[in-house]
Amino acid sequence: MVKGTWQQNAPLLVKMNSRNRSQGWKHAKISGHSNEIIIAKKINNNKFFRENLEKKCNFNSKIETATVGGLNEKNVEDVFGGGTKSKTDLKITLINDKKINISIKKGEEGQSYLIGVDRFINGFEIQFECKVPENIKRAFKLFFAGADDITKIIENTEINNIEDKKKEKIKGYEMRKNRISWITLQQHDLQLSKKFIEWFKENIRDIFLFCFERGLSKNKSDWADFIWYKNELGENSSDNIFNIRKLSENIHNENFKVMIVPGKNKTFGGTTIQLPFGLVQWHQGQIQFRHNLKLMKKIL
Repeated sequence: MVKGTWQQNAPLLVKMNSRNRSQGWKHAKISGHSNEIIIAKKINNNKFFRENLEKKCNFNSKIETATVGGLNEKNVEDVFGGGTKSKTDLKITLINDKKINISIKKGEEGQSYLIGVDRFINGFEIQFECKVPENIKRAFKLFFAGADDITKIIENTEINNIEDKKKEKIKGYEMRKNRISWITLQQHDLQLSKKFIEWFKENIRDIFLFCFERGLSKNKSDWADFIWYKNELGENSSDNIFNIRKLSENIHNENFKVMIVPGKNKTFGGTTIQLPFGLVQWHQGQIQFRHNLKLMKKIL
């Protein structure tokens, strides 16, 4: 685009970006399933490919078959008595009849879980038989979505030590997204912001398992055992497979908990929380957990 033409073309750009985002999600879904189908076919038909997977995962038996659900895969039972998408993309059956579930990531970074605030809190409590403290629920609703008094807090919380132009930018962002940024959360309730980070540190193992192993799936037979970064569409050359349980135990180490901090990008006052496996952020009024292969390798 020629410099200086953004304002004239702004409405068109917004429309194009909106359409492209929708097309992007559709493409990601279709190409993701295509990738899974190719991988399953290679496991079933290519002896070298199959044996390489057996070796990497240290299976105690040979692979008999590999199957994928496809675009029309049915939902599995969730912890609320309804249905949800399984974290499993590829189902492996070994000759000894053992079942292995694999979650496939065709990109080296991206979304690992997108979920509403209340659904996350309630699902997390059921999955891990715990109670999320009321002040932490409050922090989730302030930072992501759902607090009834969010407008009042945005209007009445003074942000100190930054220029007026940036203050306006932050306030404008918060009003548009109906949530507060990290800098406002600190000004509004410093202790709550500290407790919020501490909660993520104390629960990082279960957060990791929620995002990668089970989500809201009720039955263990639907949970994923491995995460496989594998792209057979020529988009990247990654071929890294991780045992989810092993990573979850490693991530519970203090060396990784120190990585849990407010996001470094302060453009809108801080809108993310960095995690050992990626980050968590606001996305369309929901909580979006994101993964990153480079960080996964460090955990291993």
